Amino acid sequence: MTIPSQGAGTAKPDSGAAARLLRFIGAGMLNTAFGYAVYAALLLLTLPYLAALFISTVAGVIFNYFSFGRMVFDGHMNRVVFARFVLAYALIYAVNAGLLHLFAVAWGLGPYLGQLWCIPFGVLLGWLLMNHWVYKKG
Repeated sequence: MTIPSQGAGTAKPDSGAAARLLRFIGAGMLNTAFGYAVYAALLLLTLPYLAALFISTVAGVIFNYFSFGRMVFDGHMNRVVFARFVLAYALIYAVNAGLLHLFAVAWGLGPYLGQLWCIPFGVLLGWLLMNHWVYKKG
């Protein structure tokens, strides 16, 4: 019985991807805090929850573009990347709005707790879109 060696044919894990994921989590925590603070402040001003979500998402697109671009994806920023970024956030907003309505209204959690429940879904969708489409190399 022979034991396969770790030669040229064996794929190595991409340590750059792991580091990028950790940077994404760090930047994402900052972005989430910013976005939720804007959302909560707008709710306190008595805006309807979906209007507050829309405005906080628009503010988040600007803030997040620079934080993700600089902190996570090595400054890879141009018009094409920005257009993809905006489209990605349009999709994230649509999913978030649907989930927020479900959690806040249908499940009766209210707009503050309902939005907190939306965060994990937005994080996962954001990572997939940013890593595999917006900032895709090659």
